[in-house]
Amino acid sequence: MPEDGSSQARHRDVARTALILVGICFLLNALSRGAGETFTTFLLALTDEFQADRAKVAAIYSLQMLLAGCSAPLAGYCFDRFGPLKLYIGGLILLAAGLLAASQASQLWQLYLFIGISVGSAASSLGNAPHSALLARWFEGASLSRAMSVVYAALGLGSLMLVPLAQFLIETWGWRTAYVVLACIAILVAPALLLVQWPLAQAGRVALPAPTEERPVATEWTLWSAMRTTAFWGLASVFFFTSAGMFSVMVQAVAYLVELGYAPLQAASIYGLVGVLTPIGIIGFAWADGRIGRHASAAISYAFSLAGLASLWALKAHQNLFFLSAFVLLVGLSFGARGPMVGATAARIFQGRRFGMIFGTIMVGSGFGVSTGTLLGAWLHDITGGYTAVFLFSGFCVVMGALPFWTYRSLRRYGP
Repeated sequence: MPEDGSSQARHRDVARTALILVGICFLLNALSRGAGETFTTFLLALTDEFQADRAKVAAIYSLQMLLAGCSAPLAGYCFDRFGPLKLYIGGLILLAAGLLAASQASQLWQLYLFIGISVGSAASSLGNAPHSALLARWFEGASLSRAMSVVYAALGLGSLMLVPLAQFLIETWGWRTAYVVLACIAILVAPALLLVQWPLAQAGRVALPAPTEERPVATEWTLWSAMRTTAFWGLASVFFFTSAGMFSVMVQAVAYLVELGYAPLQAASIYGLVGVLTPIGIIGFAWADGRIGRHASAAISYAFSLAGLASLWALKAHQNLFFLSAFVLLVGLSFGARGPMVGATAARIFQGRRFGMIFGTIMVGSGFGVSTGTLLGAWLHDITGGYTAVFLFSGFCVVMGALPFWTYRSLRRYGP
């Protein structure tokens, strides 16, 4: 009888720790991604402040996302080697320091260092690579997909809260004060790490998946063995092309709406509404993933993205509530929806002691995609003087991002 009571207490502790970990990962993701997404509101202010071409200013965000992706393998390695607590503390220090330093920048190149490199590196330490590796130690199967969808949904909450706040601060006190406030928010988040029993959190409770015909028990993945599979490159290409397609437009969305005649705060709030729906869409598509299958839910999510981007493009010719609502609804529900699908698929295929580094390397595709899309989108705007080429490039990349789900045999085998 005492053993039963002890076992029940142990189960309660495990369940409580698992839920707290989901909450901590959600909070850190909301902070890091939300702080990064605020750059859309800084774009015009920085362009005016430093009298620079938009492409040069947008390249700061491009570098930030490139670093966030390229340093994800290092974040995964540090997670596997040193554990999540040290990684998260280092990420918060980098984020707060970069934002504070950016508030004192006197030349554009300094923002490349403070926002592009420091904030970008912090994003990988506080982002989905270590979170996915941590949650994979506590959840498996459908529960892992649901847990990942909750954490990925933080992108929407971060945008909803921080993007309009940044725009308000910029309009009221200027962009320098806005960066100081964002840094203070990062500092205030740090005490939340005290809620976790980190030795227990790092140990985890989920063993390697049971052997199946598709994944023999003897499989022990390394980064190099994973990179020799088509599944690895298929997942990386989903990240690359989807990110390039979405961010080539989204990083300029606020500026685009302002140029159409919307007030800056109104444009930022519209962008924030996309963030309102993003958590609903991510969790909803995770549910659909388990109900109708990964490929059907992926197809619907990509159709939503294409239709939503087309509606935003149509606003140039017809500024009406229908197209604006379609953009907010369809892009909001599909933005980020593919992340949990890729993460859960990767965890099912490559789960093991080195999953953090493997998934972090897969996420390099996302960093390169965001960087490429941001830079090429701004460049296409500058050389054409408009957005038509930007939207066409975006649509092409989104279609390319969808194809691996059907063209890679190694990915067709793995559903929810």
